[in-house]
Amino acid sequence: MALPIPKVSVKGGNVFETLISALVIVVAIGFLAFIVLRTGTGHLGSYPLRVRIANASGLVVGSDVRLGGTKIGSVTALSLDNGDYSAVVETLIRDDLALPVDSRASITTSTLSNPYLSISPGRASEKARPDGEIGERPGRRRF
Repeated sequence: MALPIPKVSVKGGNVFETLISALVIVVAIGFLAFIVLRTGTGHLGSYPLRVRIANASGLVVGSDVRLGGTKIGSVTALSLDNGDYSAVVETLIRDDLALPVDSRASITTSTLSNPYLSISPGRASEKARPDGEIGERPGRRRF
């Protein structure tokens, strides 16, 4: 017994189906554009910024950098300053944000997320420049 062979038509599809498919694609692209514009996640530019903190435990390359709970960048490198033994965290920050030079940073963890670098903006009118630095160098300890 031979299996039936399906008949394949070379004839074009229904015009109505084509129009509906095109409309669905246009609506999907419009929705994605709206989301990117409203949430700010579509921003592609960034600048490097060094952050000094006393203890960077829990941070890894790729950790989020957040301001007010919103992701504004990511950690690109971690190192130790041999002079004052502070942790130096290299980050990339969205270039539409200018952080005051007296901003502070800390590591924040929760039970539902990985540790991230939390930035608390300062009040200085001077802004940190690209390749600049925020945070404080720890004071000298005297024994």
